[in-house]
Amino acid sequence: MTLEAVPSPLPSATAAAVTELARLAAQSDDVNPLSEQTLLHLDGEHHGDLHVLAYAGEPGTLDVSGLQTTGDLIGYAYLAPDGSAELVVAPSARRQGTGTALLRMLLDHAQDRLRLWAHGRLPGADELAARFDLTVARELYFLRRTSAPLPGITWPDGIDVRTFVPGQDDAAWLKVNAAAFATHPEQGTWTQADLADRLHQEWFDPEGFFLAVDRRTGELAGFHWTKIENNEGEVYVVGVSPTHQGMGLGKALTLQGLHHLQETRSLDTITLYVDGTNTPARRLYDSLGFTTAALHVQYAPAPK
Repeated sequence: MTLEAVPSPLPSATAAAVTELARLAAQSDDVNPLSEQTLLHLDGEHHGDLHVLAYAGEPGTLDVSGLQTTGDLIGYAYLAPDGSAELVVAPSARRQGTGTALLRMLLDHAQDRLRLWAHGRLPGADELAARFDLTVARELYFLRRTSAPLPGITWPDGIDVRTFVPGQDDAAWLKVNAAAFATHPEQGTWTQADLADRLHQEWFDPEGFFLAVDRRTGELAGFHWTKIENNEGEVYVVGVSPTHQGMGLGKALTLQGLHHLQETRSLDTITLYVDGTNTPARRLYDSLGFTTAALHVQYAPAPK
């Protein structure tokens, strides 16, 4: 086995090979091993990103399909500048030390900053983490809801609702997103480039991106961005400005998106992710019929 640590950006053919590796792992495990953020950062300029590639033999030349002509790609790890990380090993190459080698290299680069996600908490994840004295630092619940009647929407006084206009609403949305998720290590740090990445994806639909506007001031009070991919709807992100919290706006926005996905877009399945510490949101989603489909955990070095 050979390991390569490559700074951003990856060559397009290498990025394609990693995407295919992730697809095969997801097909085997029934859970995506890499997050949307990681997949979007496979190519393009993303300062500070580190990509670790594991090959069965010596690294070979990539053909036009993105596959190795010699030395097959059997593992991949991603490390962000803030220490968050993910790794995936080809199903056929597991239990052979590939995951251990990838994690060791991540620790060499990140040390105590490492925050490693294990999506689905598959068998072996805890074992690998324990080998390096990593403990669970965060939990992220993946919830799913199937078609069932939805309650009506009650909007707080003084709130108007419209859809997002790319270019016009970018700055206002980024400001509210940062304020709403000020303590969230991923969502709250989005930049214009992060937003633009999503706005250019095939799944983006402005008709499913709802904004709540304060009628008195014209300021953005909150939002619900929905997503449709692979015939499933997703509560992509719901946020409320701190100045408008505690008035039921989060529930109203959530229901606005759910009605859109279930009734306007006729989707039977709706999913979402919610942080394990977000008790109010988890309580709301439970009341709306969401159930836990999977648990993702983040490992970090044990406190010294």
